[in-house]
Amino acid sequence: MTAALVSVCVLAAGVLLAGELADVLGTVGAWVYLAVPALIFLETTAFAGWLVHGELALLTGGVVIADQGVAALGLMIALVATAAVAGDLVSVTAGRVLGRPFLERRLPRAAAAVDGFFARHGGKALFLGRFTGLFRSTLPFVAGTSGVTVRRIVPYSVASAVIWSATFVTLGYAAAESFDEVGDTVSRVALIVLLVLAVALIARGRRRARRRGDAPATADSRGASAPPGP
Repeated sequence: MTAALVSVCVLAAGVLLAGELADVLGTVGAWVYLAVPALIFLETTAFAGWLVHGELALLTGGVVIADQGVAALGLMIALVATAAVAGDLVSVTAGRVLGRPFLERRLPRAAAAVDGFFARHGGKALFLGRFTGLFRSTLPFVAGTSGVTVRRIVPYSVASAVIWSATFVTLGYAAAESFDEVGDTVSRVALIVLLVLAVALIARGRRRARRRGDAPATADSRGASAPPGP
């Protein structure tokens, strides 16, 4: 139940934040074509997946450019995909230069495990990791520590970057006209769900408290009814 509560909060916050970001980026004009790719590059290279939400940035970019036509959509997709690939390449290189020596000196067994994993599943891991924030911001660096070459990851990086960028920028672009309405609806639904969950949590807490209170009384009654010893 707690996980559901957190999920609803994250969903509502994400939609509302996307609307705010769209308003902010909409005031910077053509700079949006630099701002969104910069966020994507930062997320991949600086382990900033904790701070920068890539999908949110792409959705926001799609919303902002929606009134500029299909050409703007293609340009945004190309720019953010390029930024994502560039971030991967920088992270892999950093992993080879910084991470590999550390593993070999301090964690040789871990180095062997990492090498084996990426030798077998490196391409698939990098491709699928693009679609999860934590893996998107860390897997390229870890892949670099395994000794993976830049040339080897380029096909997987390009394919995943194009699919990921096109999907979320296009979603934002298509939803731009109804974005405010969708945000309001999600906010109302989230509020209702939060209230229901809060009531359920309070009721659950009271039931547990009553059970704890009843337990000593039951034990006392059992002790009183027990026959005295010889």
